[in-house]
Amino acid sequence: MTPDRIVVVALVNRRGAVLLRMRDERSVVRSNRWSLPGGGTEAGETPELAAVRIVREQTSLKVEPTKLRLAWNGLIHELSAVAYLFAVATPATDQDIPIDGVPGEIARYKGFVTRFVPGDEVQNGRTFTPVSGYVISTFMGSPLYRELARAAS
Repeated sequence: MTPDRIVVVALVNRRGAVLLRMRDERSVVRSNRWSLPGGGTEAGETPELAAVRIVREQTSLKVEPTKLRLAWNGLIHELSAVAYLFAVATPATDQDIPIDGVPGEIARYKGFVTRFVPGDEVQNGRTFTPVSGYVISTFMGSPLYRELARAAS
């Protein structure tokens, strides 16, 4: 059996904040968990093209495939999946993410709380989905994260 291919993308803005999404308590899959934008590849789709599609679908932001940096990839045995972590600098802020028009609700996009979280707060008290949790600590401590935080300005 061929393992699934899962792509997650770390979008880092000029302040070093990373875009995270949270599934709320109503989610039937991994409720109350934070994640990087991510998902599976479609048939015939490269991981890079999946990353571009996923970012557009989950955040409305556009990233250039040539700007994506492969930060990590490997087999996650517990999930029987090959995972790809791409990272990219972005000038975007929370104001660039459209929000669902639900009066009195927390700002959400497609049912997820979606926002840029300051780099030093990314791991504070958050429970992540399995793939994001597997890669986030290593990425946040990497030279690539620091480089992208500077490059986005």
